[in-house]
Amino acid sequence: MKTIIYLLPILIGLTVGCKKEEINSPIQSETFVINSSGSNTWKYFSFEKNDTITVTDPLNSTEWDLAFQRYRIKTNSGVSGKGQGSAANSYRKGQTGFDGLILIPDTATFTIDKPVEIAVQQGYSTYNINPELYTWFSIELATQGTQIVPSDYIYFVKTGTGKYAKVWFKSYYSATNVSGYVTIQYKYQTDGSKILE
Repeated sequence: MKTIIYLLPILIGLTVGCKKEEINSPIQSETFVINSSGSNTWKYFSFEKNDTITVTDPLNSTEWDLAFQRYRIKTNSGVSGKGQGSAANSYRKGQTGFDGLILIPDTATFTIDKPVEIAVQQGYSTYNINPELYTWFSIELATQGTQIVPSDYIYFVKTGTGKYAKVWFKSYYSATNVSGYVTIQYKYQTDGSKILE
């Protein structure tokens, strides 16, 4: 009888330990290509759906997290939407930066969307975008004109519902070199914490 009593706490401990492992399973890295080649339309992306979605009222919807129009990017925040979105630059780069960022630090400064003046062919135009995410690329001279080149920075993104992801903007061109196809790699935390592993 005493043996059974002594073993019971050990068995309970093992059961609790197994459940904890299941809850803290690693976040999967996802890669997605957004076709944002249209100059007059925005493509809305949801981390939860891992897909672009149709949004009929983007200013009042919390379903979308990022919106893309060519190289311009919005978060669901500020002048762009009523969501809890925003973005912060980690200032870490590449695969090493992406893999190394396992926790959003308390010092990360998140920025909401606001009007940003952008140079265009006709001069300047104002767009409601996220100023932090406007640093995801640079424009460089190439043999056939200009080319969009990713900055390689890893960004923290707060979603429309207040959850977190880390995002790496990897390319602006399709496999056949068509512009406006933004490839992102990301990890999205579904539990609302700032842990990104």
